Amino acid sequence: MKSLLWGAAVAIGAAALSASVGMAEDSVYEGTWHTTNRKLDGTMTCAVKDLGEGKWNGRFYGVWQGVPFDYTVPFSGAAEKLQGQATIDGADYIWSGSFHSDEGRFKGQFGGNRYSGYFDLAKKQPGAATGPSNGRR
Repeated sequence: MKSLLWGAAVAIGAAALSASVGMAEDSVYEGTWHTTNRKLDGTMTCAVKDLGEGKWNGRFYGVWQGVPFDYTVPFSGAAEKLQGQATIDGADYIWSGSFHSDEGRFKGQFGGNRYSGYFDLAKKQPGAATGPSNGRR
């Protein structure tokens, strides 16, 4: 189950990362991921930091089926064409995504040897909390 969350987090990170281009502080996004090969949909939050030179970090956190999760994941690419790879709970994932500034959203797709699907997140208002830290970064 953690691998699903991680896979979704990786996917969401692609889009989230793209929206924070040129921002010194984290941008925060919330939304839903959907799996297409097994019904394990859920919601999560992602705080994104632009590290410069096409490198990003995304912190994905939430609670899924009563279990908290919190992962920080690296990404790369231009805001309109982000990509990443990760191994989560022994499962390999790849994703791609882009930010849709005209809609204030970011969207993407993820796939791996355990789960595949897509995500759609909306940017939170500035000053919104990024959630509690539970030490699982």
